[in-house]
Amino acid sequence: MAWKAIYTKSRHEKKVTKLLESLGIEVYCPLQTIVRQWSDRKKKVSEPVFKSYVFLKCDNELDYTVLNTNGVVSFVKRLGKVALIRDSEISIIREFLGNYENVEIENISEWEIETPVRIKEGPMKGKNGLISHIKGNKAKLIIEEMGIQIVAHVPIMTLAKD
Repeated sequence: MAWKAIYTKSRHEKKVTKLLESLGIEVYCPLQTIVRQWSDRKKKVSEPVFKSYVFLKCDNELDYTVLNTNGVVSFVKRLGKVALIRDSEISIIREFLGNYENVEIENISEWEIETPVRIKEGPMKGKNGLISHIKGNKAKLIIEEMGIQIVAHVPIMTLAKD
């Protein structure tokens, strides 16, 4: 059995997780604790890292049951077929979330050429630049400092939109 991902209705990730677990399905909904500010207080709450996504591991015979679970919209598909996720990829997510707090997920397709960005990590942390090229999960940035242009190839996950 491989892991699969499902889309859920907005803000139904935890409800769907409980419903699928009650059916005996192995489910993984990565959560992180964040502090929410209300007008009169602060409170720590657990929120899903991947909005509207839940991962599950089940036989294909249970796909119909999963799709008929309240709050489930559909399976995540790639090239018209249900996308299968390797155990190693789920392990990487678990390990990453165990080592880092306040994780933000951004869709790589949101990054475009000429997007102004700020580098969040690494030796060039805090520098601003302009994306000139994207290949895979790396971006080529043009950083203007002291009247010269520096070109740096950095991982997209280390960038924030300016």
